Amino acid sequence: MTSPVRRRRGIRLAGALALAAGFAVAPVAPAAACACGGVAPLPGSEVAVGEEHAIISWRDGVEQIDLLLAVLSSDSEAGLVFPTPSPATVSLGAREDFAAIDRVTTPRRVEEYDWWTFRGMGDGSTAGAPPEVLDVVQLGPIEATTLAASDTAGLETWLAEHDYELSPAVTELLGGYVDRGWFFVALKLTGDAPLDGGLDPLRFTFETDELVYPLELSRAATEPQTLRLFVFADHRQRVSFVGAGSPATSFTSWAAPVVGTEVESFGAYLTVLELFFSEPESQILGDLTFADTLTDDTAGTQYTVVVPVALLGIPLGWLVSGFVVVGIVGTLLVVTAVGAKRS
Repeated sequence: MTSPVRRRRGIRLAGALALAAGFAVAPVAPAAACACGGVAPLPGSEVAVGEEHAIISWRDGVEQIDLLLAVLSSDSEAGLVFPTPSPATVSLGAREDFAAIDRVTTPRRVEEYDWWTFRGMGDGSTAGAPPEVLDVVQLGPIEATTLAASDTAGLETWLAEHDYELSPAVTELLGGYVDRGWFFVALKLTGDAPLDGGLDPLRFTFETDELVYPLELSRAATEPQTLRLFVFADHRQRVSFVGAGSPATSFTSWAAPVVGTEVESFGAYLTVLELFFSEPESQILGDLTFADTLTDDTAGTQYTVVVPVALLGIPLGWLVSGFVVVGIVGTLLVVTAVGAKRS
């Protein structure tokens, strides 16, 4: 039986890397967007960036970026280039900060009771056509399953049955990718050992007139790029390119005030932004900048689970209504019969 810890690790990994199923037409997972333009390996060695998460905060003209990269390398010596608008002070961050954000941004479960909907009594077609499993490979402690889906409901059912409890924000995006004929890769951590090549976060602190995230060098990437940004500020944030429009494929997966939580030292409000670039050369228009949204509405802080209320497969609402109707009819018949006898 899968332990709760292992299951939770698999869910987190799937949610981060299956970002709205941002996997291109070929059954290959995209590289993480590397704001540094990619790591610089020594000649003859190979380096791949497998994950990029960044905590971004800005106070009194000083910006701090905590960058977490999972790097797998055939050589222990690899370079990293990270541009900043002014000289940066570089130090090590803490992985616990990312774990704390993970705890704070876990959505709250809200149950809604359904007394009226019939479930599980038909031919099963409401579940949708299940996705086709194209390939399953074991990459060390990671199991990667490549899927071709023609039905959104069927895909969601498959993911739920295999313990991929994606956030509601990600689930809402599945339909668009299914409609466009995209493929999906579901990744699960199946081993107990940590991933090889994991790095402690690198912390860059530098002066800047505005909150920015250097991304322009990633235009040189030849693979689709994904990026998750944890942006702390006084208000909810929106993202755009410096001097240009907003990224074509981006969404806010979580947004809420964090005052009183374990991550409030970074800022009063946290916005989690997810970005995907299928064609980095044409879609990445420069570095990223951020601005306050019109409202501080929250997003992704809870998810709703519909709980059916039924007896022997029959919704209790209909049963109660039926009993009431039968009671009324019975009462009318009795009254009518009594009246007839008296007359």
